[in-house]
Amino acid sequence: MNRRYNSPASHRLFPQCVALLIPILIPVAQIYAQTQAGMNASARAEFVQADAELNKTYQSVLAKLPTVESKQKPREEQRAWVGSRDAEAARAAKETDGGSMAPTLRYETMTELTRQRIKQLEPMLTSNAAPDEKDASTPTATSSASAQESDKEPAAAAPNPSSVSPNKKWEYCPDESAPKIVKAGTDEVALDLSDQPAGNGFSFATVIWAPDSKRFAFNYGQGRTHAASLYQLRGNEWKALKLPDDEDKILQRADDIVAGQLKRKGLSKEKLSKKDLYLRLIWWTVKLDRWVDSNTAILYASLRQVAARRDDPGEMFDGFGTDLLFTLKFDETGNWKIIETHEMSEKEAEKREKEQ
Repeated sequence: MNRRYNSPASHRLFPQCVALLIPILIPVAQIYAQTQAGMNASARAEFVQADAELNKTYQSVLAKLPTVESKQKPREEQRAWVGSRDAEAARAAKETDGGSMAPTLRYETMTELTRQRIKQLEPMLTSNAAPDEKDASTPTATSSASAQESDKEPAAAAPNPSSVSPNKKWEYCPDESAPKIVKAGTDEVALDLSDQPAGNGFSFATVIWAPDSKRFAFNYGQGRTHAASLYQLRGNEWKALKLPDDEDKILQRADDIVAGQLKRKGLSKEKLSKKDLYLRLIWWTVKLDRWVDSNTAILYASLRQVAARRDDPGEMFDGFGTDLLFTLKFDETGNWKIIETHEMSEKEAEKREKEQ
């Protein structure tokens, strides 16, 4: 699947040769788009790896601190650093004016800054000193020139450090190891959120409250996978909501779309396997975007995979994936079902990413 393409010496072409070039230039443009998608996916994968390493280092630093009070300042500094890093990456991505290379530029900037942050935190593993406040709040790229040579995309907003329910009775307390819901204004734990089915970290976890404060979604995860859990208030207790059949439909719908994309290229998972290739997961994200009303919510799902060599997963080729919106409807007992599914266009997905 690796191919080389020679650039035409267009300034020497006679007019009658133009017609011959047209069928050549079209597939070249298509291949460039596929290659760029692969570059974007590869850049994100590198960031995912760096981010996971950062979270591991950060958790080790917190574990050395003896009290809740001593952990508070490092947490505040880390949140401030995350916001500053993401803002820096967003500025780098804007240099492409929203071009196809913007995602690569964003992720490469985030990766570089994340690795710098790891180096800042590592000395704390052998001492009790807090990270330098200036370093924690103002990350900088090593040079503007290196940022211009890559591409990345608009940054996501930093997670809200505290989220109070609309009726002011409940509060989400973020903690990278033990997120929880407490009674507002107290330390009384109403719900421990640390035991999640996907179990993949809480560095960027958020809570989205329903307007009536009787339900909420907990969006969590890190690295390649992000998930969402739903809860409903029953009496004075928060209970998890599950409906396995429809949960399976979300992933199945994404898988079906990827299968269709493979088919249009004359491929399938079986045919890839015969070429010693497989679909490498870049990311699988499921999160609740918003509540339309107290009984209706919009769920977002995004799947990205690339064809990769089994013996060398770093060698990647065509990218596949989809972005979906699911409208969920809840009844009084908390059972929910999907009442509408929308496959987002590329423009819709890009617009949504920029607005995050």
